[in-house]
This record gives sequence, C-alpha cells and structure tokens, in this order.
Amino acid sequence: MDYCFSNLAEASLIPSAVNQLTADFAEDFREGIDINLGVGYVNDKTIPLDAINQAYTDIVSQPVRYRSALNYGGAEGSVNLRKSIKDYYLRYNIGGLTEKDFENRKILIGANGATSILNALSDTLKPGLVITADPYYYIYTETLERKGFRIVAIPEDNEGLNVHVLNETLQGINPREISFFYIVTVNNPSTVILSNSRRKAIVEIAAEISLKAGRIVPVVFDKAYEDIIHNPGTEKPVSGLKYGKTGHVFEIGTLSKVFAPALRIGYIICPDNDFAKVLTQWTSDIGFSSPLINQEIAGWLLDHTIHQQKEKVNKGYREKAAFIKKLFAKHLGDYLESYSGGDAAFYFYLTFKNIRTDKGSKFFNFLSRITGVPEVDGAGEKKPRLIYIPGTICSKNEKAKYQLRLSYGFEEPEVFKRAVKLMAEACEYAGCC
Repeated sequence: MDYCFSNLAEASLIPSAVNQLTADFAEDFREGIDINLGVGYVNDKTIPLDAINQAYTDIVSQPVRYRSALNYGGAEGSVNLRKSIKDYYLRYNIGGLTEKDFENRKILIGANGATSILNALSDTLKPGLVITADPYYYIYTETLERKGFRIVAIPEDNEGLNVHVLNETLQGINPREISFFYIVTVNNPSTVILSNSRRKAIVEIAAEISLKAGRIVPVVFDKAYEDIIHNPGTEKPVSGLKYGKTGHVFEIGTLSKVFAPALRIGYIICPDNDFAKVLTQWTSDIGFSSPLINQEIAGWLLDHTIHQQKEKVNKGYREKAAFIKKLFAKHLGDYLESYSGGDAAFYFYLTFKNIRTDKGSKFFNFLSRITGVPEVDGAGEKKPRLIYIPGTICSKNEKAKYQLRLSYGFEEPEVFKRAVKLMAEACEYAGCC
C-alpha cells in the first residue's frame, strides 16, 4: 500500500542535485584527507565565542529586561532583537536607511534563519514565475520548483542581474504569471555585488509589472552576504527599500554570516500590512520564531560587538581571498577563462576555458576518484578527493558545464594549497585523456 502524498512530497522523493552530490561524498568523507569546498560554512574562527558567553551571562542575570529568555517567544520575534536590528541600521547607516524608511514597515524574525523566511514566502505567495539572476541560488530555486514555481533566470554581468536582458525577456511574459522577483544582492554562487543602479532599476521594473498585472508583484532583496563585503573599494550598497513604495519591496537579512549560523537568526523588513500578518501566522504555525535565548544573544551582540566583529570577519576573508587568488594564478592560470569572487562573502565562481566540470566529467571523476584508473583513484584506499558545486547545479546556461563554485569560508589556507593543486592535476587529466 502507498502513502497519499501531497504534490510537494511527491516532488521531494527525488533528491535535489546538491543533496545527492553531498550525500555521495559525505558517506565516507575522511577528515584531513578529503576536502569539502562545496559546503558554505563560515569559518569557525570568526565565531565570537567569548562575546556569546558574555551575552548569555548578562541576559540570564537580567530577567526584567530579558523576560523569560529561556521560554517560548512570540511569532514576530524578540522586541529587543527587532530594536537592535533597527538601531544597527540607523547607527551604521546600513543601506542608507533612515528612521523615516522604517515607517509603515515591520521587522520580523524567522523561525530558523533566513531560509525559513524564504520558505514562508514560497508558502504564502501564489505559485507562478520567479525572476532571479543566473547563476542562481540553487537551494532556494529547487525548493521553489518543488512547490510549483517556475524559474526565469536572467544572466548577470559585473553589476549583477542584467536589466537590459530582463526587459527583453519580460516582453514575452504575461505580467499576471509573475509571482515575485528574488534578488540576492551579493549573489550566491557568483558573489557578484548588485550595483545600486541595478537595484533601483529592478524596483522600477517590478512597479511597472505590478501595474500591468493589477496587483503587487513583490521584489525580495536577499542581503545575506552584504555584511561581509570585505573589499573596501566596492560601492557602498543602498537598500532596495530606498527605491520603492512600501508595499512591494522586501529585504531579508541574516546574522549567520557575521556572528554564528547556529544562532539561526534571519529577519525580514516588510510592509506593515496583511503580508506581515500572514508571515507572522506562518511562523506561529511552525512553532514561533528562533529560540528566544538565541534572539536575545544576537541582539546583545549587535548592541555591543558588531563593529569590531565585522572588522575581524572581513579582514579574515579579505586576506584569505587574496591568498587564494594567488593560488589560482600560479596553478590554474592556463586553464581558467575567468572567475568572480574575492570581494564579498566566501565563494569563488570559476569558468574554465575548455575543461568540463559537470558531474560525470573527467575533471569531476578525477576529484571524486571514480575514473576507474587505479593510478588516479588509488589502489585499495582512495586518494584525496575534493568536492565542489558544479555550475550545472546553479544554471541551465550551456557555459555552466565549464563552471564551478568553491567555498573558502570554512577551510584554512593550507587546505586550499592542496585543493588548488588537486584541481590543477584534474585539469591536466581532463585535458590529456
């Protein structure tokens, strides 16, 4: 006898490409031998352990200010944390937002990081077309497709999503079929930083689409990596909230990248209207916002340590990115056509000249040690392996077969020395065999 699955459950029977990829590798992963550059973990050294310990001590010793911090919290999130987020924006001029920009808007805390807010949007907006950049944030786009949405991925250039191509594409689309725009401002996987002029243009285009559709077509800006733009020479981002009317522009942020992912803090700045009510109820239905003690700790960190913490985190990633660029030049220069990354977040997106990187390619098989050649794979015990995110998981563009994403957040520089040398060996194998 079979279960009576929903359409979503039926779609979930087939593992996503990245789920299968990581599961195959993780089953017999060997610490210190194999290298995982696919996982987007932050570096453990960036997590402020002493400050988190001090925050916890202060919070539990002040039961009046931090009421019932170890109990259940509300669906909107901690009052203290929401105030701390707003104060952080205003104190450091984040996105150029002012007190006036927060009028008629609410800050809501997600149930389990920013991903839970994205999940809430996919449950509360009617399925249709989702406009996003190519390459795209594969985890969320796969979630959307399982829920019946269809992805329209617009190629990006060095300023982010190409609005000229967007306008051309929209000519052939019925505006009523568009559900929402999803824009990652420091793109994952490419880490291309969306320029302010592009943000403004996207908001204006969405406003025009809303008029044609006869309803609001939201623009969701996901700024998960903006706190770790570590190249001081880049343009200071302006929040998309500055460019649009209150009703159709949303901003999602997270404290995972600058503090600690395990705090599970994601937030959304959204219109204070029926949409906020719907999102709040969705969070309530699955068990309230993030654990209250985590929220209070996050608020404490924003109030006391954010400036020095961001400087420390960005310095670390900036130095590591510079180190890895030198490795690319030394070992992969002859094979690479181009790459993006190194200015923000902790990813590099590589494009090879004529080396395919998709699953089953010679390059992939070499690094997975599944070529069938004992001298390459290892006789008995496998030689060191390396996992990455193939471009074909992030894009349907033909060029994706020659692309890949590497994460440099978690692993130390010494590991990258081994990793890039392994990639060079894989390139040599793929090119000569």
